[in-house]
Amino acid sequence: ELIYREFMRLLESEGVTRLETIGQPFTPSLHEAIAATPAKAESDTIIEEIEAGYKLGDELLRPARVVVAT
Repeated sequence: ELIYREFMRLLESEGVTRLETIGQPFTPSLHEAIAATPAKAESDTIIEEIEAGYKLGDELLRPARVVVAT
C-alpha cells in the first residue's frame, strides 16, 4: 500500500492524472467500453470502471476500461 501511494504521488508530481469515469458520459477518445448493460442510469453513462485511465497533460496515456449503461 505504501509503495503504491508513493508511486501515485510521484506520477502526480510529474503531471499524470487519473481519469474520472463513474457517472460521466462515455467518450470514445478517453474510454474503452468493455461491456454495456441495462441500468437505471442514462444511456451511454459510465456505471463501472474496470481499469483506470490516465492522462499526461492533454495526452492520453491509457484509456479507461469501463462498463456503459444502455
